Amino acid sequence: MANVILENITKVYPGDVKAVDNANIEIKDQEFVVLVGPSGCGKTTTLRMIAGLEEITEGTLTIDGKVVNDVPPKDRDIAMVFQNYALYPHMTVYDNMAFGLKIRKFPKADIDARVKEAAQILSIGNLLDRKPKALSGGQRQRVAVGRAIVRHPKVFLFDEPLSNLDAKLRVQMRAEISSLHHRLKATMVYVTHDQVEAMTMADKIVVMKDGLIQQIGGPLELYNSPNNLFVAGFIGSPPMNFIEGRVADNSNVFDAVDFRLPLTSQKASLVASYKGSPVIFGVRPEDLTLDPKGTEDNAVTGSVLVVEQLGEQLHLHVEMKDATIIAKVPPQTKVAVGDKVFLKPNMEKAHFFDKETEQVIR
Repeated sequence: MANVILENITKVYPGDVKAVDNANIEIKDQEFVVLVGPSGCGKTTTLRMIAGLEEITEGTLTIDGKVVNDVPPKDRDIAMVFQNYALYPHMTVYDNMAFGLKIRKFPKADIDARVKEAAQILSIGNLLDRKPKALSGGQRQRVAVGRAIVRHPKVFLFDEPLSNLDAKLRVQMRAEISSLHHRLKATMVYVTHDQVEAMTMADKIVVMKDGLIQQIGGPLELYNSPNNLFVAGFIGSPPMNFIEGRVADNSNVFDAVDFRLPLTSQKASLVASYKGSPVIFGVRPEDLTLDPKGTEDNAVTGSVLVVEQLGEQLHLHVEMKDATIIAKVPPQTKVAVGDKVFLKPNMEKAHFFDKETEQVIR
């Protein structure tokens, strides 16, 4: 396998449209890296530049220590799994998986051994004589992955491979691809807009927005220590709650429209330079607990707008004058739409963001 290094990679389309802006990413040997972000953020363009399907406008791309900016896709020793599977409809599963090897003039015995090995890994040995139209979505996805495996490439690239599957199958395939990564000890780069996929599969996550990298780190690092408002709101399900307010002049209280929160000494010290200034308070749904003894002077307060019963937990959508927030509470909690509630945030896990720059206050 191999490492992949992107140095100052930029992609500009005609009309001066900058799809990727000065991206710097190091993907280590055998690492599973996920590029995540909303539609149009540049993640697929980045993947296609690694594959050689998009020309690099500026910067240097290195695979296994070799600069490959001008190397054709077929000579980069990578294998790509596409969103639409891209199987040949007139070929059997066996022939689809073997096609790339036949083009490269591999001996028949080698091709047969590789196809059957990949089919065994993916549990599709009984499907080798079928054609794609006779396969389910999940089976087609396995064939597409199998076609990549037989190549024994240095790097695997996945472009939103699970987006066409139903929710249950997505969860199953997510686990299978993660298991495959550990089994093959492969370098994998995976693109998705689904932050749950990113959190559950990645060794390292690259969060992108508008062509710019917002943050790179492990799943828990991004979850617990987001760099900015965008990363904090994108990573996590349900997302982090944000409430606008200001730091009181004594810096010991956060003042919002509906409530006032006393700050711990650590948080007060953190926002000391923002006395009297607007900031954004961020708290995750699981870090809010119902407090029957709460008041507007020590808890987040509002009226219950929606109650979502999810079995293992209850999601309360709480409406305030200038925001609606979500709290995760125990499933047996007795609460109804219209109830006024007081929610006590875990201030040790709360975040504050500069309202102007949207950067986290550290």
